[in-house]
Amino acid sequence: MPASASERSRRILSIIEGEPRPTEGVPLFLGTEVGWSGFLLERNAVSAGRRATICFPAPRVTLVASGTITIEYRVGLSRYRFVAALGSVMVWPREYEITSVAWSGDSELLDVEISPSLLKRVMGGGPGLIAARLTPQLGVPDRQLAILIRAMEAEARAGSPAGPLYGQSLSLALAAYVAGRYSEDAPRGTPHSGRLSDRQLALVLEYIRTNLGGRLSLSALAGVVQLSPHHFSLVFRNSVGAAPHQYVLRERIRAAGKLLVGSGTSIAEVAEALGFASQSHFTGVFHRATGLTPKRYREALGQVAPQLQEAAREFRKLA
Repeated sequence: MPASASERSRRILSIIEGEPRPTEGVPLFLGTEVGWSGFLLERNAVSAGRRATICFPAPRVTLVASGTITIEYRVGLSRYRFVAALGSVMVWPREYEITSVAWSGDSELLDVEISPSLLKRVMGGGPGLIAARLTPQLGVPDRQLAILIRAMEAEARAGSPAGPLYGQSLSLALAAYVAGRYSEDAPRGTPHSGRLSDRQLALVLEYIRTNLGGRLSLSALAGVVQLSPHHFSLVFRNSVGAAPHQYVLRERIRAAGKLLVGSGTSIAEVAEALGFASQSHFTGVFHRATGLTPKRYREALGQVAPQLQEAAREFRKLA
């Protein structure tokens, strides 16, 4: 039975023998099915096969997640053969067409489609990443790119608990990395050194403080100071020393610590009030950040807090 339009919109499509079809292989995982807020993301099981012609309508990055795959194909009159081992990546430029494709070996592939529409939104319509002319990469080792794709898969499999901010940040980081490393005309200048003005920074930080419990996104934060999400990410990091999603998480942990010690709010209520997906998600994030579970943190600091308050009162009397 052919896939419906709605099903196709959730899949990464290739132009196979002139027709748009889902990515080769049996889909084991689709990021869109669990609310992933970044580029289209799929994990597929593939086995030996052959196709006459394949074209990629959008830039795509593929990670070999298990096994090894051998691919033979032709571009024009030239024939190519390469072996992609576990952990290696392939970068396919937009509208890159290969013919007489044959592959052997059973493996699982993680495919990420660099969506032009999402990229245009986060880039603010400017050139840069959108216009980057990628060069094809065939089974190359790239640890940084593999880490980014694995992080995207982990976040999506968890149901995107950190909200759209982290998902969009990962997608933007991947697009920027690919364009900077594998583009024909990648810029080789110094890193971006711009910063937010004092007023801009104050506006953004106030917006974050008053919306810690909401689903903050790059677009929303950038909109506060009327910048594109991409440009905002660069100048925000330069201004505070952390990426937007890292800063927001840090502020949520700080606010959670205050609530745990200074109020009778339950742990579940703290998690909900500060925008965490669930109590378990909050507990895991809080433990990684502080070394203590929320319950242990409350118990430990709850015993110390009254003593500190009494000491402060005595100090004020002496002063």
